[in-house]
Amino acid sequence: MNSTTGLRFLRPRLHSDLSPARRAAYLRFFSISASTLKQNEKVPDRTIKTLNKYKHPLASDVPFRGEVQERIKELEVGNSLAWPRFKRDKAAIRVEDFLHKYKDLQLNELRENEFVLVRGRLRGFRVAGSSLVFLDLLQDGRTVQIVLNRARLESFGGVHKLRFKEFYHLIRRGDIMSVYGNPYSSPKGELSVNAAELPELLSPSLASLPRGLEDRETRIRNRHVDLLVNKNVADTIRVRSHIIQYLRNFLLKDNFLEVQTPIISDKAGGAIAKPFTTVATEFSEKTLALRIAPEIWLKRLIIGDMDRVFEIGQAFRNEGLDATHNPEFTTCEFYKAFADLEDLISMTESLFEGIAKMVTELRHHPLKMLPEVDIDQFTAPFKRIEFVPAVEAGLGQKLPDLSAEDAEEQLISLFKEKELPLPSSRTLPRLLDKLSSIYIEPDCITPTFILYHPSCMAPLAKSFLCPTTKQLVSARAELFVDKRELANMYEEENSPFSQREKFLQQAKWRDDENRAVVDESYLEALEWGLPPTGGWGCGVDRLVMAFSGAKRISDVLAFGSLRNVVNLGREGAIPAEPESPTSSTTKAEKKT
Repeated sequence: MNSTTGLRFLRPRLHSDLSPARRAAYLRFFSISASTLKQNEKVPDRTIKTLNKYKHPLASDVPFRGEVQERIKELEVGNSLAWPRFKRDKAAIRVEDFLHKYKDLQLNELRENEFVLVRGRLRGFRVAGSSLVFLDLLQDGRTVQIVLNRARLESFGGVHKLRFKEFYHLIRRGDIMSVYGNPYSSPKGELSVNAAELPELLSPSLASLPRGLEDRETRIRNRHVDLLVNKNVADTIRVRSHIIQYLRNFLLKDNFLEVQTPIISDKAGGAIAKPFTTVATEFSEKTLALRIAPEIWLKRLIIGDMDRVFEIGQAFRNEGLDATHNPEFTTCEFYKAFADLEDLISMTESLFEGIAKMVTELRHHPLKMLPEVDIDQFTAPFKRIEFVPAVEAGLGQKLPDLSAEDAEEQLISLFKEKELPLPSSRTLPRLLDKLSSIYIEPDCITPTFILYHPSCMAPLAKSFLCPTTKQLVSARAELFVDKRELANMYEEENSPFSQREKFLQQAKWRDDENRAVVDESYLEALEWGLPPTGGWGCGVDRLVMAFSGAKRISDVLAFGSLRNVVNLGREGAIPAEPESPTSSTTKAEKKT
């Protein structure tokens, strides 16, 4: 079955691959549904009309799934039909808890005095004969085997052999059901539930659940099916949750306070990027912006005597979209008073080493579809490269004085002399960032810190004169893994006078994406005294990519990138994101 036909909504007349008995049973189900619904005045006419569409001569008198037909007749809530109202049961247990609780059962052991009720989706089934059927029930990524023994079902619940046969002929992959029975370990040692009653249908799957789904666009437009069919997709989303929780716990253990800062405000500060703008009903005359980083807000809290704060949340940049960029992304930023760059580097090494160990443990149980993580490469200390010396070594000559008035012109001449590709915007920060992408980043395979960028590349960071290169550089470090930036950190500029100069300099390099202005409100806040502070930012989506093995940012997002979200469920959607980067956003312009 290919990926497209596998996603058809159940129209019995279109399903040539169904057996006559199963085809007739589904047609009969729709016929019964329409008849029952007509008796309920609350049901809209369009619903009855829709159900009537599925009547077919094949329906005849074949019942729908034996036991379910009897339940339908007994249900007082006519609208429920094969979707009965859920009933809690004290014997209910999650599949994961069941597997853990009874993992020590011996071969062929049956706990006759213990009963459990498990619920989940029918992942598959195997008919071993007219009296024995095996079901695979999936719940939250864990699967348990269900054993249906006709003789046992007949002795416990009086299930006639015809009802038993009807059941296994009419069940469908994807059906959601509950099973009541005893914990059991098969002769081969597979932990199972030996059913004492015929399973109860809780919600039928009206669509054909495909056994495989490979077409990328079909998968991303039907993410719920992708999650059901491709376990690696679900495992990636699960490991994302574990990584975020690890980040949070790591900081909470260090006495950090988690906070939430505004997403909409009058300006998008904290980084240089093109923002999304909007208008609020209450302030229709004023253009508002979605934040591009929470940095400015968090540092205001440091000024307010909250010495250690962090936030994990969304940020928005109205720029390019490719394999590693999405206009909406998740960021983690923390700020720690009285911390210098070495403190931040040490915390980063400890954090990444811990995440690597955690993901490796998850890889063995229960997220087995994730690739192996090389723990050794995340053992501290990480490799370090200083920006200016590395670029000069690559060029084979010294850089001009980057604080000089004509620094841009000199760099452009240097690019032409070396026949290097110029960036689209030939400002000083972008020229330097381009040099980094050519001479430094290709060497950052294992975890590597790039240190001491030229001051113009980090306008919110502390600056100092490097005694070796005699260049004005920032107390900043970026962590790269596999040539991709994952974290950015620096000592925060806390002088309102120096910060004003840097804002003014930043405004000189305005372009289509650099909309920088002098943030007078933040400068006024600095007048109250920002203690020496270390700031750290990490793009969570890229972090998950690094530890899950995902190649595209859309793979680590629950519903894919913005390109996928705006075309959700539509045929002929915009093609998936390109493999090569198209965004002009650079790490020099952003905190994360």
